[in-house]
Amino acid sequence: MTETINDKIVQILNNRKTHEEVMSALRAFVEKLRKEGETKEAILARMQELRSAVSDEQEDILLEIMDFLVGWCSPHAKIE
Repeated sequence: MTETINDKIVQILNNRKTHEEVMSALRAFVEKLRKEGETKEAILARMQELRSAVSDEQEDILLEIMDFLVGWCSPHAKIE
């Protein structure tokens, strides 16, 4: 069975690493998706769907990555 983008995001969030390591891994995955042509809107929609299905800490990570996508962050942290 093919792993979906949502499955991969959940897999990254469930990894038993530190907050920073999970953030870094999810950011790298989202940057990869963008380079492959996935739209910001599609990524944001997937993350929005997942927010209610994850823990509070995992939701915080999703929200931080979503902020990077929409530009609610320092210019150097923005994901294009």
